Amino acid sequence: MFRRFALAAALALAATALGCGSIVPHADNVPQEAVDRDYSECENRAYVSTAFVKAGDDAETKQQAIIDECMKEKGYTAK
Repeated sequence: MFRRFALAAALALAATALGCGSIVPHADNVPQEAVDRDYSECENRAYVSTAFVKAGDDAETKQQAIIDECMKEKGYTAK
């Protein structure tokens, strides 16, 4: 069960990295490493939150909304 979830999460991450154009997060005086780490944490939250969504397009839309909200919570704005 865990292996399936890990595989699904990895595939979703790859699909997002290759195809989806998301808003670039921006925060003044924040190192890129911190931005990348925060974005990764938000992606993980989104994938876990939508793990049982059956429709692919619906899951992607919800994932992006969760990522956007998470990044706003962390103090980032859209660039």
